Amino acid sequence: MDNEDKKDRRKYERFPFREDIQIDGSRMCTSMDISEIGLYISAMQSYEINSVIDVTIPFKGGKLTVKAQVRHCQPGIGMGVILVDLNAEQRANIKELIESITKKPDQSDIEGKNILLVEDNNTSRQAIKSALCKEGFCVIEASDGIEAIKLLTEQKPDLIILDLYMKGMDGLKVLSLIKTDQKWKELPVIVCSAHDTQDVKEKVMNAGADGFLSKSGTSPAKLAQYAKTILQQRHKT
Repeated sequence: MDNEDKKDRRKYERFPFREDIQIDGSRMCTSMDISEIGLYISAMQSYEINSVIDVTIPFKGGKLTVKAQVRHCQPGIGMGVILVDLNAEQRANIKELIESITKKPDQSDIEGKNILLVEDNNTSRQAIKSALCKEGFCVIEASDGIEAIKLLTEQKPDLIILDLYMKGMDGLKVLSLIKTDQKWKELPVIVCSAHDTQDVKEKVMNAGADGFLSKSGTSPAKLAQYAKTILQQRHKT
């Protein structure tokens, strides 16, 4: 892959970006992720497809307002927008914002962090565990939802990576139990599943997941990097 291909690919790469934002100067919403060309926003209101809105996001202690075009919208769930009519300064600011999100944290922020990995496929679990360990994480393994809940009562992970469809207790039930329990609800949870339809994504995000990744498009190494990004954001706050 040449440098131009890498730059083009970078534009479309999405990064976790959970922030309070403003639409058209008044409506408050929450962003879910960001790329150099767009955002995914959790929004209750309905917006017309292809309409252009003003989006104000936090930037370096202040605010950055850009124009965005609505590409798809599901009221009560969220909408995807692409950034339009950016000037050179705004493009540079967006890139700087993403660089601040993806900046590699100090290894000391990662070493010793415990991740509970819940995955029923042994081959997949070992591959993900290997990638996480290479990044300095300590990995606690669970092969199903029931084992995951048992381990949660015994140990204190810093983050959970959760498969969805497992025997006994599926991932959605595990996620619901975590996010409705006072002692666990603040734990960040990344769902990684082969079932990546829009309906499944909506259920997962509505249940309180901090991120959703498709197994088909996410390598173990990329999943490990995503986990680092989530923990880095938590560390900053």
